[in-house]
Amino acid sequence: MNTPRIKTFIYFIPIFLCTYSSVRASLTVYLVHGYGSLPITMSAIERDLIKEKFRTCNFGYKSISKDIDSCSKLLYLKIKSIAVDTVCFVTHSMGGLVVRGLLNYVRIDSAFPIISRIVMLAPPNHGAQIADFFSSTSVLKWVLGPNVEHMRTDSNSFANKLPIPQNSELGIILGARFDGVGYNPFIKGDNDGFLTAEKAKLGTEKEIITVPEAHILMPQNRTIRKYIVHFMLYGNFTKE
Repeated sequence: MNTPRIKTFIYFIPIFLCTYSSVRASLTVYLVHGYGSLPITMSAIERDLIKEKFRTCNFGYKSISKDIDSCSKLLYLKIKSIAVDTVCFVTHSMGGLVVRGLLNYVRIDSAFPIISRIVMLAPPNHGAQIADFFSSTSVLKWVLGPNVEHMRTDSNSFANKLPIPQNSELGIILGARFDGVGYNPFIKGDNDGFLTAEKAKLGTEKEIITVPEAHILMPQNRTIRKYIVHFMLYGNFTKE
């Protein structure tokens, strides 16, 4: 055995671990909940990330009364108020659109932190069929606020005009029943109750996986949470 090499390797182990820990600590993972929800719905994901020594921020915003752009600006200002070099995002539902809206501010700010990795749970990137239904009458639109209209599936909707992440590792997790019908029989094709898979895909994602779970319950699903942590660690859902 080459004893000097073994000793050298053992010597550098604590240095590597300290360096790895400092890199992990130099970034913040922002959790962004969905429409009509609260930060508490993302708390299980946050706990799992904290166990892996990630620094987190469970971002809250008024998803019903404030339009998506206003929420995106609030997130932008929140991040700018904290000294950090790198950020990652875990989003649920409309939270993905809030992060995409953030890119409008990031692209004119060269001092903004690097956006390393993004995991989106059931993002209505091309709108959601459920939003088409709820925005069909003026009364419902008034009650549910501006963002239901913004999440329509037509090509001119706000969701379809937002910037697409280009320089970040993007992973998308979808929900379905795998029965061809989905959780909502009024939406054509397999769905998570709110939208179908084609409404979530952007084309720049590194990996997409689908799990048997309904839209609302995805942040609490233990398997999904494991996928999220894995992506934050390695940039993919399954391989180290």
